Amino acid sequence: MPRHERRPLGELCDIVPGPSGGLLEELSTGIEGVPVISPPDLTGHQTVDTSRVRRVSKETADSLATRYRLREGDVVLVRQSTTGLGRQALVTREQQGWLFATSCLRIAVTSDRLLPSYLLHYLGHAPVRRWLSNRANPGQAVETLTTANLAQLPVLLPGLDSQQALAGALDEINTQLRTHEELSRRLGLLSRAVLTAQLGDARLDGH
Repeated sequence: MPRHERRPLGELCDIVPGPSGGLLEELSTGIEGVPVISPPDLTGHQTVDTSRVRRVSKETADSLATRYRLREGDVVLVRQSTTGLGRQALVTREQQGWLFATSCLRIAVTSDRLLPSYLLHYLGHAPVRRWLSNRANPGQAVETLTTANLAQLPVLLPGLDSQQALAGALDEINTQLRTHEELSRRLGLLSRAVLTAQLGDARLDGH
């Protein structure tokens, strides 16, 4: 196995935890405004599910913009959760200008030796996930990862060409996984529809 340069994440990135809950009290799906990415919005395929994302008013977003506004290429990571600690997504061009919630943090790459797309997949690597979990107050009902702990994460740094090739291959795998899951979902719906069309959907106990 090749040996790669190793650097702590804090030397390669700017890490910012989400704003306190009091600054996001109006967070809701029922208002117009600026979307805020929360842990439930991060999927298992390193993307943001925008279907139920909540929002804050433009006035609130503007007051938080200096520190908490997202940029394309940032990584959003769940830092506090009962089940989803470490889940992550890469901010796309469409999501630029959004905010991130209290239980998340933003990782912005500042080094020219690290590609955001590679970092995204590196954070999903099983040994990295174990490293994060072991440092997130294990044994507590809600796991919490501090910025200081995350900054110490050792990052293995292949060359930029290797980073790009690896990230591209893993992006394609994720795309195929999403495609197959959607196909499976649709086939399940079709299966139930065929049975219902042939047999009806009346309860068999007669009630």
